[in-house]
Amino acid sequence: MRTLKAISILAAMALSGGCVPPPMPVPLELHIAVNDIYCTDTACSCVADVAARTYPQTLEELRLDDLVVLQFDYFIDTYQLEDAIRSGKYDGVLSKPWLALRMQKETGTRFERIADLLDPNDNRWLTGSVIVPAGSPIQTLEELDGKHVFIGEEDGYEKHQAALRLFEQRGIHPAKIDTHSSCGENIGELLDGHGDAAVISDYALVADCAVDYASPADFRILEHTERIPLTSLMIDTNKVWPYQVERLKKALFEHSGKNAPETLLGHGFIEPAPWNPPELEEETP
Repeated sequence: MRTLKAISILAAMALSGGCVPPPMPVPLELHIAVNDIYCTDTACSCVADVAARTYPQTLEELRLDDLVVLQFDYFIDTYQLEDAIRSGKYDGVLSKPWLALRMQKETGTRFERIADLLDPNDNRWLTGSVIVPAGSPIQTLEELDGKHVFIGEEDGYEKHQAALRLFEQRGIHPAKIDTHSSCGENIGELLDGHGDAAVISDYALVADCAVDYASPADFRILEHTERIPLTSLMIDTNKVWPYQVERLKKALFEHSGKNAPETLLGHGFIEPAPWNPPELEEETP
């Protein structure tokens, strides 16, 4: 039955053209690099009960209903995603937006966030959590002044740039700041008594490898960093025409909301929330 929509479109176009048939609709074919924390193909197996999102059903519906053909390539590690973007083979990226946006200057890409993807709880936002061990005497963010804090590396906006901005806004000057790429490493540093606090992604203790050796009860959250979009579909507008972008958006939204497949673990794609990281503005000549 899914082919009826495409067939009816072809029939209507043929009838409207009289004796001369109109050109056949051209499939929209795009190659997308994917790094999604809730996808079974890109998440750690230890959170398979939470990261159970799959895309094949959605991709098949888009192909049959809308002649939108998306080829998804999956990358578990962010450095693999970065190499994929550098390769120049991809028309777009589905990931945390900062992972792709930060690479535009280096790669000559121009990514436009065309849709946000909701998580299994229909949440669109991501923050960093400033945590201390449950037994720590530290009770407020201001008490981190002069302390040793672990944060994320520069590819993790919510736990690096947003964390540094939070400290600056509150007049907090840690005596030492160390960075690790993964939330698990920073959590491990706290558990081993190597630091006073850490900034981790807000999902880290429920949808990340850290669940293997830590639980939310082991820590207290002092503050959250600013909200940023969790997962976005970004299209390189140096490669894809505006009318093609609109066609893709229309198709995605038609297969979201009440029409979203259960395999998306939520209501799917929505209009992107405004987000303009100041770090990108600083790079603009």
